[in-house]
Amino acid sequence: MADGQKPDGPADLDAVVNEVIAEAHVRPDEVRPEERAYLKEHALKKPLRVLDIWALGVGVVVAGAYFGWNLGLKDNGPVAMLIASLIVCLLYLTWVLALAELSVAMPFAGGPLAYGRRASSPIIGFVMGWSMFLECLFAAISTALAAGGYIAFLLDHDQPSPTVKVVAGLATHFSWDRVWPREHLLPAGLGWKAVLGAVPYALWWLVMIETVALAAEEAHEPHRTIPRGLTWAQLTLIALVVLTWLFACGAVDSQDLAVTPGVNENGEPVAPSVDYPLAKAVFLIPAGQSFPLLVHGFCIIALFGLIASYHGMIYGASRQLFALGRAGYLPHLLGEVHATRRTPVVALLACSVIAAAFVIANIWYSEAISIAVLVSTLTALIWYVLAMLCLYVLRRREPHLFGSYRAPVYRLLPVIVIVLSLFAAFVYSSIDNSWIVLSLAGALYAVALGYYVFWARRRLQAAAPEELAARHAELAKNEVVR
Repeated sequence: MADGQKPDGPADLDAVVNEVIAEAHVRPDEVRPEERAYLKEHALKKPLRVLDIWALGVGVVVAGAYFGWNLGLKDNGPVAMLIASLIVCLLYLTWVLALAELSVAMPFAGGPLAYGRRASSPIIGFVMGWSMFLECLFAAISTALAAGGYIAFLLDHDQPSPTVKVVAGLATHFSWDRVWPREHLLPAGLGWKAVLGAVPYALWWLVMIETVALAAEEAHEPHRTIPRGLTWAQLTLIALVVLTWLFACGAVDSQDLAVTPGVNENGEPVAPSVDYPLAKAVFLIPAGQSFPLLVHGFCIIALFGLIASYHGMIYGASRQLFALGRAGYLPHLLGEVHATRRTPVVALLACSVIAAAFVIANIWYSEAISIAVLVSTLTALIWYVLAMLCLYVLRRREPHLFGSYRAPVYRLLPVIVIVLSLFAAFVYSSIDNSWIVLSLAGALYAVALGYYVFWARRRLQAAAPEELAARHAELAKNEVVR
């Protein structure tokens, strides 16, 4: 397909279907006419290039710099947060390199669904796909809440209304003593426990970069586009992590970025979490006090970043919901695409409505943003581990899948991802509100698995790309055995 050409006509759609069939590693003559018709009816455009992938990766993750990570500063301090963040940076750098192999081998919108389905079974594929859907959805919810927090702060710096919620300037007040205390690098009495307590929140810096993997089905030449765009996006984001931590924690006391001590209407002491840490940092420095327009300008810039991330997160959630619906794991209506735009409008609408409902619920539950951040990162870790196990299985069983791209030090990468992911998941049991996070995540998995076991597993759509690829791989394996 020529650059810039839109797959709106029948000939264009046929070309897209042929690409999908080739990417599924299936011979065209093995695809039945009704299967080809189904693929044509549910085809997505393929316009994305390296710059688009880089922009998507940076855009969807940049919200991590504006909020969420600061919650890990509470009682832990800046050095513990730095160490936890560096551990997370290592995890995500190895993760994106290994993920690139899987996304190039199986460039489908269903991403994790495709990996688990081909490596193991439908139920593993469903668990992985559902995990990423929850990751994206709760990331979008927390980002929408944070955007509300910035708006609330913009309207009232002293007492941002919870109802409203439905890095150059920092350098002028920078101090090394704030980011690197002379006496106790880690809080007295906590030591390395402070690092463990900061890890779940440090994950928020970079979580959601895997959304790029879902764009593989819409990428031109994914074997070249995805690895390059994904790697450059991750390196850009790591630089932003270090710079944001440095200037934010160096400008004001780290505890001011985590909580806002005060009293409630009954005179009782309270310390609500800060949803707008960078805006608060700008407000607290002398320049922010002297020039209010600086605070307002920064909040507006932050809102653009948060809105960009929200759109990327909804993109990821909708593509995963679309793929699960297209394959029959969730209601088929979610797998429908617009007749001319070739976008999953039903899945997009569903994700937006769900996110809006959770945002409204925040009016009655003030800790919603913290819970949403933790559910997002926990469900992400679950499918990271499963994805790396799938990578090992597929490398051994179907090495031809990885002929067009192989990551550097590819043998070591999955080991690092698994070890660091399990380590990060382990510390969830020691953080505040852990029982709420684990209970909510467990309930959402139980509901989804109940739907799959009692209804969906007998109604899977064999013509969906993820199912088509897995079925033909199973047939090929059986022929070899015979």
